[in-house]
Order: sequence, then C-alpha cells, then structure tokens
Amino acid sequence: MATLKMKYGVISADDHVQEAPDVWTKRMSKAKFGDDIPHIVDLPDGSQTWALGGTSKGFGGLARIAGVKAKVRTWDEVPRSTYVAAERLKILDQEEVDASVLFPNIIGITNQNFQKEGSEEFRLACIQAYNDWLIEEWQDYSPRFIAQCVTPMWDVELCVAEIYRAVTRGHKALTWHGAPHILGLKYFNDPYWHPVFQACCDLDVPLCLHSTAVPSLPAWESLQGGARTALSVSMTFVSHMEIVSNILYSGVFEQFPKLKAIIVESGVGWLPYLLEELDHEFEEREVAKNTTLTKKPSEIFRSNMWSTFWHERHGIRSRDEIGVDKIMYSTDYPHGTTTWPKSVWCRTRSLQDVVSVDDRRKILMDNAIGLYKLDVDKSQIAQPLYQPGPITVGPRPEAAKPASGASV
Repeated sequence: MATLKMKYGVISADDHVQEAPDVWTKRMSKAKFGDDIPHIVDLPDGSQTWALGGTSKGFGGLARIAGVKAKVRTWDEVPRSTYVAAERLKILDQEEVDASVLFPNIIGITNQNFQKEGSEEFRLACIQAYNDWLIEEWQDYSPRFIAQCVTPMWDVELCVAEIYRAVTRGHKALTWHGAPHILGLKYFNDPYWHPVFQACCDLDVPLCLHSTAVPSLPAWESLQGGARTALSVSMTFVSHMEIVSNILYSGVFEQFPKLKAIIVESGVGWLPYLLEELDHEFEEREVAKNTTLTKKPSEIFRSNMWSTFWHERHGIRSRDEIGVDKIMYSTDYPHGTTTWPKSVWCRTRSLQDVVSVDDRRKILMDNAIGLYKLDVDKSQIAQPLYQPGPITVGPRPEAAKPASGASV
C-alpha cells in the first residue's frame, strides 16, 4: 500500500461503500454459478433490486445510502460517489478528510449476509469477490481508502483461510459480527472462534464490531412518523451497548490479550457510565472469585477496545474517562447518520472543549493511524484544529438531510 500523504490531518474510521453492479458479475464464473450471481434486475413496477441465488429478494433493497439520497428506485438514481472510488475522493476533499475506513453496505455491515444463501462454494465465491473488489477498485486505486474484509463465518477453517488471504492482499481489518449466535452460529466467546481470534492476533488486525448486529426495540407505532424515524436510528446505538457489555464479560480478551476490537457507529458518550456500572457489579458480585475472569470490564476496554464517534460533544468531554487513545473520528458517509455535507463543522463543534492539541490529533488521526498501521506522510498537513488556543465554532450549516426514509 502506497504512502498516504496527508493534507487535512483527519481520518474517518467509519464509512461505507455501496457495492457496485459488477462486483460479482465481473469476478464470479457465469458457467459455474449462472444467474445465482448477485446482479441487478428490473421489477414489474419499473424499479430495480438485487437478485441473489436466483430470486429477486436479493439484499432487501437496491442501495443503502439514506444520508445522500433517501430513496432510490433504479440504479441510475444512485450517486456515483457511493460506489465509484474516483467520485468518493471528491467527497473526502469536500469534507476535508484524508482517508476513509470502508465498511460494506448491502451485503451486511456486520458480516451477516452470505452466511446461509446457496452452496458453500457459492457463498465463499461471493465473499472473495467482494474482498477482491474492495482491494482492486478502492485501496489499490488510492491509499486514502482502507479496506476491511468479510469472511465465511459458517466454517471456522474457511474463515481463517480467508482472513489470511485477504490480509495478504492488503485488507487492514476484519468486519465481524458482535453476536454471531443471532445468525445461528456459536456465541462470540465459544472456543469455536479461537482460531479466528488467534489469526487476528498473529496478523495484528482488529475486529470491527459495527452497530445493528442485534435488533433494537422498535419505535412505538403511536409516535409521529418523523419522530419514529429519528428514534429508530438512535435505538440501534442503544442495542450495541448490550453487545459491548457481553463482550467485556466474555473472557475473550483475557484468553487473547493481543486481540483488538473496535466499537463502530454507536458513539462514545455512553461508555463512561457503562464501564462504571459494569465494574460496580463486577466487584459487588465478586466475579473474580466466582469465575475465571480476573480483569474488570473497564480494564479490558482500555487495553483491547476502541470506539468511534461522528457528531457528539458530550463523549469528547468525557475522553479522559474513556481513554483519549481509544476514540476515533468518523463521518459515516453515505448512511442516514452521516455528517456530510457539514462534517468540518460537526467535528469542530465536537472538539471545542479539547484544549490539548495532542488530544485533538489523537482523536482525528493518530489513533486510527496506529490501529490500522498506516504509512503516512504528515509533512503537508494544514489543519486549523491543530493550532494551539480555543476552538471557534461557527453557526450550524443549513444543509438538510433527505426528508424521509433515513436509516443507519
């Protein structure tokens, strides 16, 4: 991977790439898989969707880009910046971001799709095609894109083999499901997954645990439509707290002390209270005496876990309780919660209480650079937030989100 020549001093640790129409048709054998190969099809009402495994159920939609365009009926309505690397670079420059960590989109932001549909050979071919596309058309195109692989979770040996194959090709991390039992697989801390965790330790690549891995409590039907939409987004973050709590008590990090994991797209402001509460019960119930666990949840978090935020001020005020080395910035483009097209204003507002320039640098770039082991050149950075002194926040930009249909 080429050296990343930084200009803005900012890395987004959570963005998404919309899978292009030719991801699979260009890379999978037509002779072997025929029309089972994921591709876009026309529906009787004139709209389009993905066909997968011979059915038009596909991925449950055409594109997941609500932060850029609330609803799309046909592919020609999908903005090219969501699926073409050259166009995405323009968005990075607009938002003054040097590099973007890419998560999947319609194939499953928590690695949940391609785990059951079709034969094992077919599913593995789909997964490898996506992983190859992300390297060939994104990370190889520009060092400003940071690739993360998906894996065949139904077979741990295949999973480990794909991790090694993908990381050898250039992937920097592993998109993982925080609650695999939801998919009918083993629990996160089952010994079955130990080869995966060992591979991540040996290769020094983190597990990325994106929100929405478990269903959240639906917003009440009695609420007004606009209120339901807004609340539904926030509730996905609440459900992520349940996963993090279980993982901190799972014992996995005591067995694999070099394992690294990232909590993605659920913010950071809730972490201080959660860690305090988990520690309280750990001590009150004398967990260390009654189980094989020896470390408090907060100790596990601060040694093995990282987190991402994109717009909040409260969580950044609490950075010392969380650990300033454990917080990374993101824009979440092109999802419904993205800060685009006002990311500069949002991160300026978030950091306005941070006096230390070193802390600002850690949050906006250095933590991500270290975790993803990026080769960077910082000599040309011109970032106003890295100047000593108070941060001035201007008025909120008037740029509006799509009116309806937003989701994470």
